[in-house]
Amino acid sequence: MRVKIIQVFRHWKICIWLTLGIAVVVLLVLIYWHPAVHAFKFVWSPEYRECVLQSRNYELEEKSTPLYVTLKFHGRLGNWMYGYASLLGIAKANGYIPYLPSSHPLVSYFPLTKIRSSNAECLQVVYDERPCTYNPLFFNLPPGNITIDGYIQSWKYFRFMEEEIRHEFKLHTHLKISARDQLNGYVGKYLKEGHLVISIHVRRGDVLTEGAKKIGFRHAPASYFQSAMSYMLERYPNSVFFVTSDDIEWCKENIKSPRNVHSNQHKTAAPVVFSESTHFWEDFAMLTLCNHSIISVGTFGWWSAWLANGHVVYYKDYSFPGSKLDYETTREDFFPTHWVSLSSGLCSKNINTCTFFLIVVSVFQHMFDL
Repeated sequence: MRVKIIQVFRHWKICIWLTLGIAVVVLLVLIYWHPAVHAFKFVWSPEYRECVLQSRNYELEEKSTPLYVTLKFHGRLGNWMYGYASLLGIAKANGYIPYLPSSHPLVSYFPLTKIRSSNAECLQVVYDERPCTYNPLFFNLPPGNITIDGYIQSWKYFRFMEEEIRHEFKLHTHLKISARDQLNGYVGKYLKEGHLVISIHVRRGDVLTEGAKKIGFRHAPASYFQSAMSYMLERYPNSVFFVTSDDIEWCKENIKSPRNVHSNQHKTAAPVVFSESTHFWEDFAMLTLCNHSIISVGTFGWWSAWLANGHVVYYKDYSFPGSKLDYETTREDFFPTHWVSLSSGLCSKNINTCTFFLIVVSVFQHMFDL
């Protein structure tokens, strides 16, 4: 009986030591797993080894080794343009070399200079969590070649290099000539009479879908455009309105010519001309050639107004409060502070009061921008 007890005790001792041994092994694996994986990858993966050495050399050589930054592009024309412009600003702030794949569609519209036929080696991914909000962390990128996954849509990323961005987004010569000819066909007779051209871009289409509504998009109603037109007409009385949209029939039914407050007894209506183009690019090119801009929602209208570089009115209530879009967008980061925001219906009854209010708002926005 005594022998059996001793044997059982010995077995328990073995189990305890075995358990402790396993625990120690597991602990060592947990502690040294990542270093071991990195060591293995460093030995057996030339691409990973090059990435590590590149990052080390970047620091040791006092950041003299050139590094690259690019962007995973999402969306359409306006999103691409915003991404490219922000990319250039982020690259300049970090001292990196920006590039866009030479096969990207933007190259067919603009003579872009920051292009590359193949990707840089060993790209690390950095994510943009809030697409329409400025993130100062992008001005302090980690060492190594970087690709940004997101939209990076804030004018603050490139506010210190506006002239360079405008140079990048000059239309190809043949496109600019074609756009001038088309615009002249619509408003040429008014230009000869000395009218300024105020563009109106109306985005409807996709923002009316259930998917867009769930995200938080809110389309601009007819009352907004009437208010914006009245406001613009007060500032620029001798003007013609040029309307483009993905739903031009809705525009023809809902966008009416406001009375010119500087005409005799308000009897003269300002002319309104509607684009009949079926190609988004033609509309965009013509919008950039106008003097001033009224936009509804989205980056397409945003960039047409920014490139036109005149007085801009945008729809203030473009997102539902508390929505995903509302969370992702910081208004002062997405819209330049000297642009005028306007809700629907504000100017419909009292143009003079509206104009005074908006001028005050515009002055305060400009003061804070300074």
